[in-house]
Amino acid sequence: MTLKKYIVPGRLLFALLLAAAIISSCKDDDVKPDYNANKTSLKQLTDSVSLVYTQSPEGHDLGQYPKQARSTLKEAVDLATTVTTGEHTQEQVNNAFANLRRAIVDFNGRKIEEVAAENLIAKWLFNGNTLDATANHHDGQLMSGIIGTAASHSDGGVLPILTTDRFGQTGNAYEFANGAYVEVPYATSLNPEILSISLWINPKEAFSNNYILSLNKWNGFKFQLQTDNFLFMTLKTGSATYDRDSNPGKMVTGEWHHAVVTAGNGAITFYVDGVQVKTESASGTAFKLATPVNLAIGQLLPKAVFNYTDTTSPFYFSSASFFKGSLDDIRYYNKALSSDEVMKIYNNEKPD
Repeated sequence: MTLKKYIVPGRLLFALLLAAAIISSCKDDDVKPDYNANKTSLKQLTDSVSLVYTQSPEGHDLGQYPKQARSTLKEAVDLATTVTTGEHTQEQVNNAFANLRRAIVDFNGRKIEEVAAENLIAKWLFNGNTLDATANHHDGQLMSGIIGTAASHSDGGVLPILTTDRFGQTGNAYEFANGAYVEVPYATSLNPEILSISLWINPKEAFSNNYILSLNKWNGFKFQLQTDNFLFMTLKTGSATYDRDSNPGKMVTGEWHHAVVTAGNGAITFYVDGVQVKTESASGTAFKLATPVNLAIGQLLPKAVFNYTDTTSPFYFSSASFFKGSLDDIRYYNKALSSDEVMKIYNNEKPD
């Protein structure tokens, strides 16, 4: 998978209803309708679109089509077939032709393709592993993490475990608990000036330090959930450090939701299930780390850098901060995704 309720475009829905109405009922006029219509073009288009429908793969991977998109196209094909095989006026035939032509254009636009591929730094699909699905090789490693406090800390002793994803498929997402996380080796490309994070999230419980993604926490950026399950982003720029939340947009414990944050372009913007819920100013671009620190998915920091004694250290461990729940299909970009791009990702990846 790469990572779904599809709304029929208004013009297509109108055409379907109009054509259906024309087919199902005719006016009771004194003049008998002329059913001697030329159906050649409609028949050719119907055959062509039927072939496209038959050969189009259904699913949520690149090159596939969402189930709802195929269902909508099938309705248009069936309607056109009814017209080609029955007695209908030329106007009705022409309407069916125009409707089917619009339907195939809309369908072609629903093919799942990579969004902003040229700006995609990494993509962790979690399909049984933590490999980067791009050609950039930012592969992650399953790690156990630190829990407790500075005075009484220990290794949680567990790794993230494979779990069921939002489609009900086993082994296609990771569950995080007891400090477990995924660590990705630092690279300058993972520290862009402008960034976007897109992912699917299913929190197990709500608490203040539910860390999702962190690059040296507030010395770089950190993306997390707060106590009330609002998304929360901390971004350090050349001029200041900004804390922003997604209130009123929030996650729901025990449910899968799509979450996106964009930052570094003068604002921090949050999206929930494809819809922009909040944007606030944040001047400057993302800070370039002076000291390389590995990216942590599901933890505050990689456990190797924690300091437990020096409270002035940027790596001081005051208390455990890790994610509790499941994550899937994480995309990391070096641009601020547009609202259209976010909606495209959501439509591509949402369950049917």
